[in-house]
Amino acid sequence: MSIPSALDGFHASSILLNSKKRWIVAAVAGDLLLATGYGVEPQLVMSEEQADTLRYFREQRFCIGQWQGDDCEVWDLLPEALKCDGFLKLELRSVLMQSPDPYFSIASRAVQLLDWRKKHQFCGQCGKANQIAETEHALICDSCSIRQYPRISPCVIVAVTHGDRCLFARHPNWPENRFSTLAGFIEAGESAEQALHREVFEEVGLEIQNIRYIGSQAWPYPGQLMLGYLAEAKTENFVVDGVEIAEAHWFKYDDLPSVIAPPTIMAGRLIQQFVREAEGRIAD
Repeated sequence: MSIPSALDGFHASSILLNSKKRWIVAAVAGDLLLATGYGVEPQLVMSEEQADTLRYFREQRFCIGQWQGDDCEVWDLLPEALKCDGFLKLELRSVLMQSPDPYFSIASRAVQLLDWRKKHQFCGQCGKANQIAETEHALICDSCSIRQYPRISPCVIVAVTHGDRCLFARHPNWPENRFSTLAGFIEAGESAEQALHREVFEEVGLEIQNIRYIGSQAWPYPGQLMLGYLAEAKTENFVVDGVEIAEAHWFKYDDLPSVIAPPTIMAGRLIQQFVREAEGRIAD
């Protein structure tokens, strides 16, 4: 199977190719096991031979798409698998924080689909057990003829700028030195742009303009799709809501908070974009 170059080797398909070679992503209670001891960095996507000892602890398995043209499965493992030699357990967030796009996508999909299957075992209308569809990622209630698909919740995330400064905020549950961009779920009936205006105004009392879309990214907590934007604040005066936001400050592009998101996640990409554009204006 030929995979478009833009997919970087991972094709999130529900179709099983029955390829001779298979790749494995191993999960334990929402975390991931990486293969070690092969003279390379720990591997998220491992060959079936590398994963062989884990098969004795497998609770379920299913195809999540193709990796480098061959079928890729996620194995949901019993906790006893952690005792196997040659593997390193990492929290999902740790994997995402250090993974380039294709590995980020495959880790997100593996954990998200496992979570979806566990939480939707029964029909929400009649309560009977759902059955797993054979030709697509869907759960079917034979009694109600209802198909349940993996839930994806769209969210907006935005770097609000004012000249050469960007607004960084801290959630009440975060450490005092950790700041990030603003974000929130899109409500029923809203467009992404409407959600941006509402979220920014609700959280910091600012009106925004010149909204620009930057990109999107999956975020498996448990099934979000982050839509990333840059926007300009109409004024610099803000007031935090004190509920979702504990504090916020304007930071100049060359004097950012000590703890910010890495460029592997959408918040970090937006920050990078802001810094590049600010530096470009200064250079001009």
